[in-house]
Amino acid sequence: MDGYRISELAGAAGVATSTVRYYERIGLVAAPGRTPAGYRSYSPAAALRLKFITRAKALGLSLEQVGELLGVWDGTNCAATQSEIAPMLDAKLLQVRDRIAELASFAAELELVRAKLCETAAPAACAPDLDCCAPSMSTGQVAVMILPKGLQ
Repeated sequence: MDGYRISELAGAAGVATSTVRYYERIGLVAAPGRTPAGYRSYSPAAALRLKFITRAKALGLSLEQVGELLGVWDGTNCAATQSEIAPMLDAKLLQVRDRIAELASFAAELELVRAKLCETAAPAACAPDLDCCAPSMSTGQVAVMILPKGLQ
């Protein structure tokens, strides 16, 4: 059989087969040919395209941005792709730096709340404001839990 089966393609790119199917459905990866037995058969160009997609996703780009880049790149246009991706990465860096600042501020608030908890003896029964066991944050910030990828 010429080409790659979906499991081979997905494994080489480090994604699930369902991800490859999803990328097909939304048009990032072209529908492959089929073997006489009905198996998907992907070309080396499809494997390279999927590698490009997974690398762009690893850089934090959205699927919409990846789609834009694929239109420019098309397997050969490296110079134009570099020109397009650089501002996208600049914007992503700003987002990451903003998020790091937010998390640093949140960590400082948590340290203050924890210190407050540790320095105050627990009452016999919870106070109505719950500051005895679940104190409020002084900034009124709402905590956002960051879950690992598989739990989101």
